[in-house]
Amino acid sequence: MNLEVRRNKPTVRSTTGRMAIEGTPRFVTLEPPPVPDERGNGTVCIGAGTFPLKIRWSPTHKMHLPHVEDVPGRTYIELHKGNFPTDVKGCTAIGMDYGIPFQPDYIRYSEVAFTELMNTLYAGSKLTNPDSPEINHVWDVGFITYTDWSGGVPSERNSKTPS
Repeated sequence: MNLEVRRNKPTVRSTTGRMAIEGTPRFVTLEPPPVPDERGNGTVCIGAGTFPLKIRWSPTHKMHLPHVEDVPGRTYIELHKGNFPTDVKGCTAIGMDYGIPFQPDYIRYSEVAFTELMNTLYAGSKLTNPDSPEINHVWDVGFITYTDWSGGVPSERNSKTPS
C-alpha cells in the first residue's frame, strides 16, 4: 500500500497537507513547521522522501500506530490523532478537514480520520510476526511519501525505493 502526503506551504506554527492512499485523497494532515531540530538532525518536520510504513506499538500513546521508518536521525515518527500544532512534536496528525473557514494551524475530526485510517491500513497490511506477544506485533503496510509544498521531490538521501 502506498500513502502520499502533499504538504501545503508551512506557517510559523505548522505544516498542513493532504494524504492520499493509493492515489485517492482521503485525509488532511498536520505536522510541525520545518524549523531546525534542536538535536541537529535537520528539521522537526521530516524531509521530503519515501519511507517504509509499519504498524507497531507506540510507548508514548500505549497503542499500535503507523510508524514512518528509517527517517534519518529520527525515531518514533508516528501517524496519530491530533488537531493543533501542540499535538505533534515530529509526527503527523490526521483529520478529515481543515477548520472552517480555513485555519492553517488546525484540523478537524481527527478521531474519525484515525479510525478510518487504521481500518484501511490493517486491511491492506501483513502481520510479520504472528507468534510474538501482541504488544510486539508488527504489520508491514508499505510506503509513505512526503512531498513538500514547493513540489520538492524526495532526495536520494532519504528515499527508499518501494519493492
